[in-house]
Amino acid sequence: MKLKRIFKAFGPNGSFRLRFSQYGEDTIIRKVAKKKNGFYIDVGAHHPFRQSNTAYLWCLGWNGINVDANPKSVKLLEKVRRNDVTIWGAVISSKRAQEQDFIEFYQANSLDLSATASPDLASKRSATEVLRVPCLSLRSIIEDHAQKDGREIDFMNIDIEGLDDEAVEDIAEWPMLPRMIAIETYADTIPDVIESETYKRFAAVGYKYKYQIGVTAVYMLA
Repeated sequence: MKLKRIFKAFGPNGSFRLRFSQYGEDTIIRKVAKKKNGFYIDVGAHHPFRQSNTAYLWCLGWNGINVDANPKSVKLLEKVRRNDVTIWGAVISSKRAQEQDFIEFYQANSLDLSATASPDLASKRSATEVLRVPCLSLRSIIEDHAQKDGREIDFMNIDIEGLDDEAVEDIAEWPMLPRMIAIETYADTIPDVIESETYKRFAAVGYKYKYQIGVTAVYMLA
């Protein structure tokens, strides 16, 4: 089974290499996540292999939940990661998700990295194609999928282009906490990360800030 998954990376939907992440995040993640058949939640999954922080784990036999607002990304993830749960939707705060059913999602082309549900970022990135996408929250994803399956969440990746901080506002209310979280941060320096609201929220529920790789901050439960 693992060999079949690795061979998929050579096909038209993948490009095999020793790392898949944009900044090499998976070189750290795979060293820390020393577990067979682990469980992940990949928010803003984008592609089964390209710029993916979970592709290496998937090749090793992990499974989990993929979330993306782009229907083409969802279709590709469903095709390749057949034993995963793949969800079409844009992750926002629990409060906003309770108040609205849909959000506008902006992109420049079919599978670009500039896609975002943030109007401000969309304007800066010239992302002019607009889709109406269902809203959901991380708390609802955990409650409706991970918690019901009785699985521990070994790793959560959050890369949703401008809405990352909002998505974790209610982390203290999540029914389960991932052992490790990688989240994109727009802070310019490590002191800026430590001063951020996300850092404070994570620290309040027991996370330690462990690594910074490119724009990705990695936290682990103490």
